[in-house]
Amino acid sequence: MRAVVDIGSNSLLLLVGTRGSDGVIEITEDRATVTRLSRGADVRKTLNSDAVAASLAVLRDYRQSIDAYGATLAAVVATEGVRMAEDAGEFLRRVEAVMGAPVRVLSGEEEAELSFRSVSAESPSQPMHVIDVGGASTEVAYGEGSEIQRRYSLRIGAVRLTERVIEGDPPTSRELDLLRVAVSEELKVVKLPSSDVLVGLAGTVTTAAALLLDLDSYDREAVDGTSFSLDQVVALAEQLAGETLAVRQRRPCLPEGRADVIVAGLYIVIGAMNAIGARRLLCRDRGHRFALL
Repeated sequence: MRAVVDIGSNSLLLLVGTRGSDGVIEITEDRATVTRLSRGADVRKTLNSDAVAASLAVLRDYRQSIDAYGATLAAVVATEGVRMAEDAGEFLRRVEAVMGAPVRVLSGEEEAELSFRSVSAESPSQPMHVIDVGGASTEVAYGEGSEIQRRYSLRIGAVRLTERVIEGDPPTSRELDLLRVAVSEELKVVKLPSSDVLVGLAGTVTTAAALLLDLDSYDREAVDGTSFSLDQVVALAEQLAGETLAVRQRRPCLPEGRADVIVAGLYIVIGAMNAIGARRLLCRDRGHRFALL
């Protein structure tokens, strides 16, 4: 049994499981905890002390869980929230002391590759476009089977865009226009062949799937592999954008750490779908940790 810890910009993730000889992972535990490590870092270029303290507390709990399972810690990785912080070195030293293992700070290209590999092995003969919307960055990759042909890391994420653009509650029409423009500008560098389907990973996509399925509580089995039209995703984004944060937080499957950034996250997904001509979003409950286990 192995474990992977992914220090994301919005959430800290723990995956414990066993990969069989066929490559299929038997999941023992897959946990996500929102600490918003990247809070304010886009402007300050430093990590928030409260977010650091909360993250270290969660990581101590993850270390205890790993030990309780008797699992081998295969990897501890960090992403854009750490990459963009000038004072990340001290945080990483403290993380290494808590976890008893070095932290690998992924490059954006490595993030894109791991996101792609977390789903590509299950569809080895099909071309695939993959998007992973994070808190501080978004990764897009294209390839077929194990061969990745193009990969991009964009400096837009659900938290980063929300902090840059949204002040209104609910967001104003001007702020929503600014979201569209920001997403469109970042996506200009992405050069991919067209596709009818975009495979989406991570919290924005899985939360959207749970909302569109009208689930009372999050259910991995129900969410993973579901598919929705572009029109459905757009309608959900418009509905959420018209609600106050308090109203959004009353929805099942939309917790406090996701409700305030879901609109920006969905605008990124919609922008990417439009960029490649995708009419459907295939939702997968996957991510870096699955490729690293």
